[in-house]
Amino acid sequence: MHKGQERILYLDGLRGLAILLVLAWHYLGPVYAMHLPYGGRFAYWPVVRQGWAGVNLFFLISGYVIFMTLERCTGFVDFMLRRWIRLFPAMLIGSVLIYCAAQPMARWMPGGQAHALDLMPGLTLVNPFYFIRYFGLNVRSLDGAFWSLYVEAAFYVVIGLLYFRIGWQRSLAALIGLWIAVVMMPPLAHDYALVPYLKPPYRFLKNLGCGYFGWFASGALFFKARKDRDRGLFALALAMGLIASLTTDIPDNIEKTTRISLGLSVLFFAWVQQSALAQRLLEARWLLFVGFVSYPLYLVHSAIGVGLIAVLARETVMPVLLPPLLVTAAMMALAWLLARWAEPAVARALKPVTEGLRRLFRVKPAHRDGPPRGLLA
Repeated sequence: MHKGQERILYLDGLRGLAILLVLAWHYLGPVYAMHLPYGGRFAYWPVVRQGWAGVNLFFLISGYVIFMTLERCTGFVDFMLRRWIRLFPAMLIGSVLIYCAAQPMARWMPGGQAHALDLMPGLTLVNPFYFIRYFGLNVRSLDGAFWSLYVEAAFYVVIGLLYFRIGWQRSLAALIGLWIAVVMMPPLAHDYALVPYLKPPYRFLKNLGCGYFGWFASGALFFKARKDRDRGLFALALAMGLIASLTTDIPDNIEKTTRISLGLSVLFFAWVQQSALAQRLLEARWLLFVGFVSYPLYLVHSAIGVGLIAVLARETVMPVLLPPLLVTAAMMALAWLLARWAEPAVARALKPVTEGLRRLFRVKPAHRDGPPRGLLA
């Protein structure tokens, strides 16, 4: 098994690569073309057109590292408290920043005007669907990019409950079962006239993010294969990831043929697990820096960044690609400030809360995690 520190380093590089793909997709791709001064001019550039697959690469990484965390935790409450203190500080800061930025910049930002209630989905990490469906609250995400955080949080709850109750093998089997159920429900409902019966559970599970659980399962199997040096598990992880790439929903505004980028991301992830060369390349200092700031960068880059690009283009005269480059640099600087100073400060302020919950639920002490390293590390 490779050394723990080495593993963290190249996974940081993978996070850095993934967030750069997402930035290219949001700043140059078609998803926000109506807000960008250059529209979709660069949407079909290589890498840009596949940038949306960066989120799926994050899911693979999360499946891998979450099983590392699970093995260090003493139970479900311990695991969830660790996850909460990793996610919530940056989400709190990011949500407040987006909300404040939307007040003067709403007309240029993808989400438009923000309302106080729109803070709820991000701060609770719960899909707005459930607030609307079950509580009748008219809320939406402050940023469209938050959708993957809702999926991550749901995965944590599901895998945490299962892992400490039935063990890693059965928990992964259950995770895969939920994924297959979401994939199979639509054709079953259509072919056997079961729409009235399957639509409610399908909507519940789909909005929970179960359609992406195959990616997490693949990442977890890669971790187990690496840890146990098991070629069979490695082959299963690879097959699981490739099947997930074939069943993942493709956004409406991109070419269906770019599904191949999902499969390539799985193959790349598998290659990284086996190749010392790939790991060394991913441990380049600049990639490690981007990986370190990847989580806060993911939270703040989209709505604020697109709005700033639009404002820069409107208020200044500069080459067409300069605004996205300047905004990328500014967002990385902001993300570094958040990762280096703001997140730890909020985490320290919340320590009495987490410690109180540990005492309340009588959580046993366990090995401490290292400092946060990138998106959801």
